[in-house]
Amino acid sequence: MGVSKYSEFINNIKSLDYSQYSKVSSREKLVAFAIRYLGTNDIPTSFIYICIATFKLFPDKFYFSEEFREYPHIEMLNRTILHLRPKENNYATGSASTEYHLTPIGEEVAKQVSIDLETKGESGQIAPRKTMDRNKKAIYNDFQKVLDSKEFANFIEVGSLDESLVWSFFGITPYTQIDVTKKFVKQVKEYAEEQGAKEVMKFLSEINKVIS
Repeated sequence: MGVSKYSEFINNIKSLDYSQYSKVSSREKLVAFAIRYLGTNDIPTSFIYICIATFKLFPDKFYFSEEFREYPHIEMLNRTILHLRPKENNYATGSASTEYHLTPIGEEVAKQVSIDLETKGESGQIAPRKTMDRNKKAIYNDFQKVLDSKEFANFIEVGSLDESLVWSFFGITPYTQIDVTKKFVKQVKEYAEEQGAKEVMKFLSEINKVIS
């Protein structure tokens, strides 16, 4: 039950290589392409089909999170589809209760993306992948916070950790929010061990000495 020739088609979509679409300037343009792709294959351009087809085509732009890359980011896809409306980018009309149809502008955008997909991968220039939802609470984001911090850079440079840097790293008054900081250190240290990040583990061990 629930399987149709349409869902079978979408399930069989092969993902494009990241190098092909890494430098397409917006997610809205990628969705416009997906709508055109579905339409040219006689697939209804419903919200559900657009979301899954877009993710299948461009997984590195629409995955849910670093820990769950195999799932689509429906929240982001919904926002992106909303941005296609006439009052914003004017790429498409429609709604989640009906279907979406490209405007003349959207049709031209989708055609240009099609051309770009055929040529971008040949240029040798690939835009760097960005971590999805960097500001959301997630263990890999906390780990990245350590890697990107000036306190960690200083620790690597001098080989020790000044107590004042512990509090500046967390952005708190000394000896406050100890339970929160301990939980952060414990979880990130466990993740760092899984990743084999020995310097991060050492850095967090030094923090532990201060807050324990």
